[in-house]
Amino acid sequence: MNPSISTPPAHELQTGNGSLQVRFEWQQDRYAHVVRWQSESGEVLEAHSEEGSSEEDWPASPALQQLSTETIEGVPTILGVGCAGSSHFSVSVQVLETEGSAEDGKASSVVRFDWAVRMTAADAKEHPDADLGTKYTSEKMLASAVRGQTQVVRETELMGGVRFVPDSSAGGRTRQWSYDLLAAT
Repeated sequence: MNPSISTPPAHELQTGNGSLQVRFEWQQDRYAHVVRWQSESGEVLEAHSEEGSSEEDWPASPALQQLSTETIEGVPTILGVGCAGSSHFSVSVQVLETEGSAEDGKASSVVRFDWAVRMTAADAKEHPDADLGTKYTSEKMLASAVRGQTQVVRETELMGGVRFVPDSSAGGRTRQWSYDLLAAT
């Protein structure tokens, strides 16, 4: 008897009006994600995470093999873990809606990503500048705001390409990077 191999389920979060969403779907041996948003002109745009292969210790975006959707402090949250090489990755993703400012009154929405990687002591010592981060490709990129020890690298050879990476001064076995992708509603 051959056991059937099932594809892990997709996980999705979105704003109440659907103008901003993030969706994780299984691709080969890991989850990839896409962020969709509606421009001011009404056009639906997408930014896709660029994934790596099973041969890479530090792929273009973290390898995630397990996801769950939980409610944390009343906010739906996607939690994920995975590994590549000898490194272990984790992520927390939330879609947050904020009130408008006093000046413009417009509400805004963000997809908040909080990533971490735990490296072996040998890898952290041997590769202090390991090529870690999350890479997106898109024709038009969402506005972004980095949080904590995070840097943004714009890729000029790819129209709309952007990569969020841990600050190179972070060092240590655990590296973190956090960012918000923004959309006006």
